[in-house]
Amino acid sequence: MSDKQTDDAVFSTRDLHLAAVLSTLKFPLLGIDIQVEGLNGGAKGYFRFEDNQQLRDARMKYNQGMLLIEPKSLLSNVRSLKGEVTNLTRNPVNSIT
Repeated sequence: MSDKQTDDAVFSTRDLHLAAVLSTLKFPLLGIDIQVEGLNGGAKGYFRFEDNQQLRDARMKYNQGMLLIEPKSLLSNVRSLKGEVTNLTRNPVNSIT
């Protein structure tokens, strides 16, 4: 899992499940950055969220397995985010910023 914090208070992660959890918890998605990685040139989505104390608390609870989340909403968000990454790799002009 690769998580990054940048200087302008943005948290970025390529962990699809963490991004879906944060979306389910109503943290607004700022955008998705696509990067080509690896020997086979696979595209990876980096999900960006505004970094704040509530988000850091949610990440800590996620990593400790202490979150309770409505499963249908979580699965819906996983599918939606995965679809967005697929769409962005095929149609980079339609990116969310």
